[in-house]
Amino acid sequence: MSTNNSEGRDGKHARNREDRLRQISEWAAYVRAHPDEDWGKQVNTLVNSQLQSARHLEDERPDRETFENSPLLDR
Repeated sequence: MSTNNSEGRDGKHARNREDRLRQISEWAAYVRAHPDEDWGKQVNTLVNSQLQSARHLEDERPDRETFENSPLLDR
């Protein structure tokens, strides 16, 4: 791996971290400025959609035997 590639990745990680921290600060300001009822509904919608997605993925997951016998695995 080249140094240039590593520096690019490190810069990207730093930008991602800065973006996440900025978004957290913006959300905290929003929560402080709005009633619980407003942002609570938004959080419930987000959490419920994440749970629905996780349940769907669990339902679609192949059983262990199918996975273990997959020709895609290197053995």
